[in-house]
Amino acid sequence: MNRKSVAVLDVGSSAVTVLIGERGVNNTFVFKGVHTEKYDGFADAHFFDVKDVQRAVTTALSEAERSCSDTIKELYVGVPGEFCKVVTRRYSISFQNKRKVAPYDLNALYEQGLTDVPKGYSLIRQAAVYYVTSDNRRTIDPVGMISDSLEGYLSYFLANEGEFLEIFRNMLAEYGVRKVTFLPTSLAEALYLIPSEKRDESAILLDIGYMSMTFSVVCGNGIVYQSACSAGGGHVAAYVYGEGEDGVPFHVLEAMMAKINLSSKDAGDSVIEYIDRENTYSFPVQELKARIKDGLDLICEVINKCLELCKDRSIDYKPILLTGGGITGIRGAREHLSGRLNKVVEIVAPNLPYYNKAAQSSLLSLLDMALRVKRESSFFHKFFKTIGG
Repeated sequence: MNRKSVAVLDVGSSAVTVLIGERGVNNTFVFKGVHTEKYDGFADAHFFDVKDVQRAVTTALSEAERSCSDTIKELYVGVPGEFCKVVTRRYSISFQNKRKVAPYDLNALYEQGLTDVPKGYSLIRQAAVYYVTSDNRRTIDPVGMISDSLEGYLSYFLANEGEFLEIFRNMLAEYGVRKVTFLPTSLAEALYLIPSEKRDESAILLDIGYMSMTFSVVCGNGIVYQSACSAGGGHVAAYVYGEGEDGVPFHVLEAMMAKINLSSKDAGDSVIEYIDRENTYSFPVQELKARIKDGLDLICEVINKCLELCKDRSIDYKPILLTGGGITGIRGAREHLSGRLNKVVEIVAPNLPYYNKAAQSSLLSLLDMALRVKRESSFFHKFFKTIGG
């Protein structure tokens, strides 16, 4: 790949996607190659079949390479919320006298702020909610400011070593990828999807995928609380399917769910039909709506539990920013969640033509973060950042 391009791997709970891209004009992207491959998924921070994960990743990599006639030697891998812990720390350091804060001061703050890493986890990323200088000024970037001390409210992102990092290091090394950088998907989404002015006062980001959801409280450039569990759109579909007593295949019911509008008014005897190559299936609209709503209510119970477990009560009146492809494709689901949770629910998605779907949020957020990380790690960026400090 050329110096401007990066390759990212988005590990979803039902599919993996490899995307090769670079920065375009006006903060857009130029896509060079992309491929999505379904696999068995994961639950409770454990992959159902590691060999199937490797098959899916290998296929996605080779197809993405083929589409752009290039070879991936460096890869940025998104770590889903279920495999990632967020640890927050408040820490301060003092200087001998007042001087300009330099980039190495931030590094010292981060290194001293995290003294112990839980067994089985490794640090993959760190970010600041905010910094405070000696004159009590709160800032996102203190480099160049005059102070004799520096305090940081810091977020550390720790990934599961045995259940994720080791698995992907091994399979990617076997494929031929020379360098792997792991990125927390939740932080990438927070920074890309939520404007800085919203993050300054804290925001709730809820990513619901097919089999997993991640609940994050975002503040500044960090995350102050995160909870992830195995609940998603696939579980709603499974509830609708039940024991299969209606004789309608699972994939047919999923297709019917995508056509339903929970907010519409329909006649009591109306039915929805689905025609495949061999059969025609029908299902009562009112019954299907009722089952979908009951399935969404189970999701609401999990969300309420996340809201209760978060001790930050400043979020009580904050809207929930919903993203991910798990339930956002069900028309009327947002309104149903809002009514059941008694909170404003807004769908957030990439602000890009043709890619402005919530299902694309994690992939494009990872691409944005990977491009930023690559730029920040370049020699010239480090050189001029040091001079500026």
